[in-house]
Amino acid sequence: MHTSTPGPITLLTDFGDIDPFAGILKGVILSINPGAVIVDLCHKVPPRDIGYGADMLDTAINYFPGGTIFCAVVDPGVGSSRRPVLVETRDYFMVGPDNGLLWQAARRNTIKNVVHLTRTRYFLSCVSPTFHGRDIFAPVAAHLSTGILPAAFGEPAKELTRFVPDAPEPVDKGLLLTVRHIDIFGNIGLNLTRENFTPFVDKGFCLQINDTAITRYYRTYASAPDNQPFVLTASTGYMEIAVKNGHAAKMLTVSRQDKILLMEKGDTASNDM
Repeated sequence: MHTSTPGPITLLTDFGDIDPFAGILKGVILSINPGAVIVDLCHKVPPRDIGYGADMLDTAINYFPGGTIFCAVVDPGVGSSRRPVLVETRDYFMVGPDNGLLWQAARRNTIKNVVHLTRTRYFLSCVSPTFHGRDIFAPVAAHLSTGILPAAFGEPAKELTRFVPDAPEPVDKGLLLTVRHIDIFGNIGLNLTRENFTPFVDKGFCLQINDTAITRYYRTYASAPDNQPFVLTASTGYMEIAVKNGHAAKMLTVSRQDKILLMEKGDTASNDM
């Protein structure tokens, strides 16, 4: 449930840490609400990668206190007809472009209301067609954090633009998977939940990546041998490929959105499930 005290403003962008853009968002927020608590979720979403940003927001959302305001800006369509929106969910608020970025996380936390941001009094006085993060989203998040109700920011909207991530594709005795993300450690995140992976472990499995076959599952990084790729259940509940004390993505020459084949394997070595 929302709390009576405004929560922190949590920022997710593809602005990086070389240019001043992420810092400018904070300056705008603090100019409107000097008492705002600002949390950096991530500013290194790959440029213009809406799916990656949506995935990160969806992974993180449930670990924040009720009332948190997520200001998310991955916005390749800035200045176009895509709507700027404020989403109220069961526990949180989200401000950002209606381009699919907010959909997964909002749905996970149950969407209550969607507001099309049209009340310009809550924007900066001069709105650039190329920087709505600074001129629309950060100011709205800041005003929202002062206790202004969502309905004040615009007109009701029926629904959000959906972003549906790739699901595993069934093939004969297996699944064709997609690489969801690659983290800073080089771990390869797959679009495969533990629940969907368990039957393959029970029967024996083989993950085919280029010329490498992976047949081992370990519960922890520490229990795996060095320099050998293996499968692990990540903290997100999805499966990932890792290399203990190594970089799996570089070792296996894998990039985000690559396809990986998961097959049943009739007889394989025992797995530490």
